[in-house]
Amino acid sequence: MVIVIVMAILSLVIAGAVRPVRDESDLATLRVETTRAFYAAESGAIIMMNAVIGQATMPSNGDVIELNDQTIIFVQVPDAQGVGIVEGNSGDATRRIEFTTE
Repeated sequence: MVIVIVMAILSLVIAGAVRPVRDESDLATLRVETTRAFYAAESGAIIMMNAVIGQATMPSNGDVIELNDQTIIFVQVPDAQGVGIVEGNSGDATRRIEFTTE
């Protein structure tokens, strides 16, 4: 009976020790995905800024670019002067960059 109780206590201790490690792993994964989503959005903003100054072709509203596991979505494309909005996605993370052209 004592062995069964000790085994039950040990299993609870082990389960309690494993859970924080799993939570930290999930958090680290989300941090990586968030960083990738930000860089994807930043890349899309650079594409639009280059198009505004005439060094690239301007994407259309709703255009999507897939890069490995990241996605760039051109939500709102600015005219000569206006607001540009680009969204970057990676896994569960999404980052949005909004800028104004003059």
